[in-house]
Amino acid sequence: MKKSLMHAAVVAASVASFGQVEAAPMSPSARPVAHNFSALVQENFTLLGDTDDPRLIYYVPRRGGIAVDSAASANPIPRFNINSFSPSFGFWAGYEMSRLGGTFSTTSYLGEIQRLQSEATAKGLYVAPAPTSKAKSKFLVTGYEVDGRIDVNCTKVSMEVIVNGVPRTVQVPNCFTRQNPSEPYDLDTNVMYKFTSTPVSGGSVVSQDISFQATTLPDYVQGLRDVMLVGGQWDHILTAKVDWEIKTSNLTRQARLHVNWQTLFEQASSYASIHLNSCLDIEVRAFFQRLVQCSKENECGIRIEYLTNGVWGPTAPNDANFVNVVNAVERQLKEELFNEVRKYTTPVNGQVSDDRSAIFTLRANYEKLMMSKNEVVNVTYNPGPTDFNTATTLNVSCLMGGFENGRVTWNMEDPGCLALLDQENP
Repeated sequence: MKKSLMHAAVVAASVASFGQVEAAPMSPSARPVAHNFSALVQENFTLLGDTDDPRLIYYVPRRGGIAVDSAASANPIPRFNINSFSPSFGFWAGYEMSRLGGTFSTTSYLGEIQRLQSEATAKGLYVAPAPTSKAKSKFLVTGYEVDGRIDVNCTKVSMEVIVNGVPRTVQVPNCFTRQNPSEPYDLDTNVMYKFTSTPVSGGSVVSQDISFQATTLPDYVQGLRDVMLVGGQWDHILTAKVDWEIKTSNLTRQARLHVNWQTLFEQASSYASIHLNSCLDIEVRAFFQRLVQCSKENECGIRIEYLTNGVWGPTAPNDANFVNVVNAVERQLKEELFNEVRKYTTPVNGQVSDDRSAIFTLRANYEKLMMSKNEVVNVTYNPGPTDFNTATTLNVSCLMGGFENGRVTWNMEDPGCLALLDQENP
């Protein structure tokens, strides 16, 4: 296991500088790779292929948790701490509050990563964390979405109440966050009094640590004690999510044009005459769009076939490729059919504009007109890079101790917690 994890770290380091090389993740629609793995691995990871190396699989964990040091030992050390304190001054003076801090890791569940690596090795593949162009973390604290920070400011306001028919004036807290001072912060439904976290990094890889610090409101101290006694889930208290944006490449596609030049020039001549033999660029584009949809070169001048899985056929790999084929055909045939004539307007004194436009006239291409047989023209096209979005959810679980019990430890009695660290039951 250590050897495979070390190999993954080396690959991750090389992928981190992926902007300096051509290799990049492939769009899942262009090169699906998930079918190489079990349903459990597919449930735990988003998987992407590579543009250059068919053996390389990029992964994005669908979930992570608290980072753990010495994960393979008998005493794993979670990067998390929690204790209680009572402020001696301020709004909550004399109340017991809890202070906690820790580090989330998107790759903390080593058992899941080991399963991924084992299945990849069995298929002759190897894995690495995916490079990411953008990333954004969000924390969900008892239903309250936190974009990196909570800072609550509370004051006491006087309120008149009726007790046994007698009016009394009482002091009640009035709280707002410093980030949103116009929206009241409900002490009955929110947990955190203070919360800060480090931002996740874009332009890196999806294997990252995210640290956070927090102070909870007094009413939640005992509830946290109870959770830490049994190593329970924190989903009702604190979770986080990282949204990743990954630049993925698409396959360069091939198409071929069966061209009947005489018929094609007849089509172009007829089309140009309709537009007074001087077509605008948008009109030229419309001409090629019409040609691309034709399937008989003897009637329209061209017939297009697409290479899909090594077989030539009349159907494009997907609808989005139509625009790319139009662009490729236009680049390939425009110079054979049309002359571009640019028209410049004369500048007027006092104006800085030099607007210009272009028209296209039919070209007298005698070389092509004299051809009596059809010609096959090959074209290539690529949809270009696309943004692929996925996410990693981060949970707190399997933590015990803290408060009066001292250092936080990992729950070594729960089989599920052991499995997360790639440890078996003793």
